[in-house]
Amino acid sequence: MTMMNACVLEEWNGSLSIDSVPEPEPGPGEVRVDVRACGVTRTIENAIRGGLADDPDLTPRIPGHEFAGVVDAVGDGVDGVSPGDRVLAYFYLTCGNCDACRRGDTNQCTNFGGWYGVNCDGAYADQAVIPASNALPLPDGASFREGAIATDGLATPLHVCRRTDVSDADTVLVIGAAGRIGIHLSQLAALRGARVLAAEIDDDRLEHVDAVTSDAVQPIDARGEDVADRLREATGGDGPTVVVDTVGDTATLEDAWNALAMGGQIVTLTTHHERSFAPPLKEFVVKEASIVGSRHATKEEVVRAARLLADGRIDPIVTDSVGLEDVPDVHDRIRNGESHGMAVLEP
Repeated sequence: MTMMNACVLEEWNGSLSIDSVPEPEPGPGEVRVDVRACGVTRTIENAIRGGLADDPDLTPRIPGHEFAGVVDAVGDGVDGVSPGDRVLAYFYLTCGNCDACRRGDTNQCTNFGGWYGVNCDGAYADQAVIPASNALPLPDGASFREGAIATDGLATPLHVCRRTDVSDADTVLVIGAAGRIGIHLSQLAALRGARVLAAEIDDDRLEHVDAVTSDAVQPIDARGEDVADRLREATGGDGPTVVVDTVGDTATLEDAWNALAMGGQIVTLTTHHERSFAPPLKEFVVKEASIVGSRHATKEEVVRAARLLADGRIDPIVTDSVGLEDVPDVHDRIRNGESHGMAVLEP
């Protein structure tokens, strides 16, 4: 039996450990991938803590879904994917047969099978097995690191911008702009012509945003009692037209709602089960405003995101490159709020 190294979670909300485990074999309809790059991110931390599923029968589990690599072997019945292919991963386990899947809205699959790295083992390992339908083509010119970013860090912002039709008519407020979603969303909204207000609550995070974005992106300090007033002032009194919440802090959301422009939209990406945000119904009418949920991205958007990175239209922002043995420590820092940006595992 051939063994490999992997980062294993024994129980939900537990600690990660580095173990030697059997090298996985692809079953029917699956492919095995040599992992070349995998994001170590807050979304995966949320999964580790049981934020997506907490069935004890799903553990022990190898987490990790934001990855790219090279196909090493294929199982029976696999067509269209071959050993040697460069691929990046799709997060959602979808049926491929429902109306949503057939029209391309794979993020809305009505026979949803869960999440890669949660309902099956993921990519915090030397090798990973993934359904062949989840192994998407990594475009020529895109590095494995860029593929890892594209899977979620840019695909999710792309879905947000398409869902809200961000354009040069908009001022986009990004809450949590220093994170991997926030920093790539800030770039993408600016590329689409929008003015971007990049909100953070820490000096290091604000400096990071300022250092890696263009002049179209204005860092905004979201600390204090007068945030809504400062947001309106930064927009000449009108307020932002699109607010994207990547954090789920209800106090900050309230500030954003109070500053929101007439006809504005608030988009939330977070899945914190215990949090809610509900302005009075009258305020929706008075502002003709909307609160919109945005659910990951489609398979097409994941590949398109990789092309944006390959073409150099979006800069891949990585704050740290780590080995497998470093992954538990990175998650400890994420859990303790001591990190920002995106770390990438490169086994």
